[in-house]
Amino acid sequence: MDFQSYFPVWNKLTPAQQERILGSLMERRVSKGTVIHNGSMDCTGLLLVKSGQLRAYILSDEGREITIYRLFDRDMCLFSASCIMRSIQFEVTVEAEKDTDLWVIPSEIYQSIMEGSAPVSNYTNELMASRFSDVMWLMEQVMWKSLDTRQACSRILVGGSVYRRDQSSENHP
Repeated sequence: MDFQSYFPVWNKLTPAQQERILGSLMERRVSKGTVIHNGSMDCTGLLLVKSGQLRAYILSDEGREITIYRLFDRDMCLFSASCIMRSIQFEVTVEAEKDTDLWVIPSEIYQSIMEGSAPVSNYTNELMASRFSDVMWLMEQVMWKSLDTRQACSRILVGGSVYRRDQSSENHP
């Protein structure tokens, strides 16, 4: 499948905006274990997963990791372009959990299109709200529920978003 069928607001872009994205779009294949984005050390761009699986996590000063969300086919990562979001005050690392094919939209291209397109801006805001919801769900689990309760819930609730959030919990907290 092509990029246009993966990008949810493609048909709401002007032909000039579509051309601008296609002209700057990069396709990448990354191997399992590859760090694609390393916090504020780089501004990779927006990642759109064609196939595979990515993990976004935060690394503490002591070297401990906490997974904040996972990305699967057709998911987009905004935090890999955190340089276009002035209010982001934390560093997110994005790593391939499986061999992954993805597209990268350069940050500056996406930002300029977002500024000129209400549908792209709305989509970006919805995506940010969804990721924030994932992080808040995680915080609730970590802060207010015991490890036994979290493990029991992950075994009982295997459908929907809970399973998706905790799909590889045996490897990462």
